[in-house]
Amino acid sequence: MRVLTVIPELGVGGAEVVAVTIATAAAARGLDVVVASGPGYRIDRLREAGVPHVPVPLVGRSPSGLVRALTRLRALPRPDVVHAHNPKATLLARLAFGNRVPILTTLHGVADEHRRSATGILRWASSRVVVVSPHLGGQLERDGYPAARIDVVANGVNPLPAYPRDRARAELGLSAGAVVGLCLARMVDQKRHDILVDAWPAVADRAVLLLAGDGPNRAQVVDAVARHGLTDSVRHLGERSDVARLVAASDFLVLPTDWEGLPVSVLEALAAGLPVVASRVGGLVEHFADAVRFVEPGSVPAMAEALEHVVTEPWLRADLAERGRRLAAERFGSGSMVGCYLEIYARLAGAASGHLTRAGDPR
Repeated sequence: MRVLTVIPELGVGGAEVVAVTIATAAAARGLDVVVASGPGYRIDRLREAGVPHVPVPLVGRSPSGLVRALTRLRALPRPDVVHAHNPKATLLARLAFGNRVPILTTLHGVADEHRRSATGILRWASSRVVVVSPHLGGQLERDGYPAARIDVVANGVNPLPAYPRDRARAELGLSAGAVVGLCLARMVDQKRHDILVDAWPAVADRAVLLLAGDGPNRAQVVDAVARHGLTDSVRHLGERSDVARLVAASDFLVLPTDWEGLPVSVLEALAAGLPVVASRVGGLVEHFADAVRFVEPGSVPAMAEALEHVVTEPWLRADLAERGRRLAAERFGSGSMVGCYLEIYARLAGAASGHLTRAGDPR
């Protein structure tokens, strides 16, 4: 079976982790897999696994870029299935291949203001949609996408590479005894760094916060840190690819988000035994129950209280670490996720083949 994966880029981000995990696992099981995307350091992981990569300009909205992307996609051998990640990749794949190829979309999440337009794209362009959390499926259905064409497949992760804690702290300039919080998130409105920075003074004298990520809100975050007098307690690391080192150096992960699909950063943290403090939103609360210290979204006092507890109570961190590690092992390994996708690939390819044969257009 020939599978083409289409994703805008392959840098930092949970969708990128999922796309590479599925593509490399599918190739290892004998499928003919090609990945088309814009740039990103994860392309090296594909090459190491022997998965061909085709550079396609999928980032941005310029008409000339879209024309180049369509030209390159149309030049590829016709796949049996296209696996597109999120609506834009789905739309481009449908424009490139028409109705000749079934397109599976993984919907990782979309902001409320873009939901209806995204659903409209998916209704027209996608043969089937996988959502990473049940609440996303409910949103899609309410917005008019056919329930019969929706599957729920939770994201799964491979364990992060082992990284010695002492070495990680030394390399990052952290003292051995410091309590260290980590926020791994793009600096965009959704992730609510403002809530985290406004709450951090509650623990600034007892902990260090690592902000790993970049984005359009970076200047606002830097200004807020300075305004609160937190420059000695909060470190801006920028966009990072060394997640294993950052996790090894930290005592907890914090994600003060407004909405999520199913964040890979949380899955990787839980699998590594790193306690998590996060907003009580769909995509988190429906999956993690008592394995995460939940906080009311948008509340600075609630975040400050949670930070106070997780910084000052080592027993709480140990309890959350054990719960999270156990849950990740039981429910969020990559094997189950990959198996579900391969089964959906087979169903879509088989249905398409049967349709073409009946239509008198054998391949």
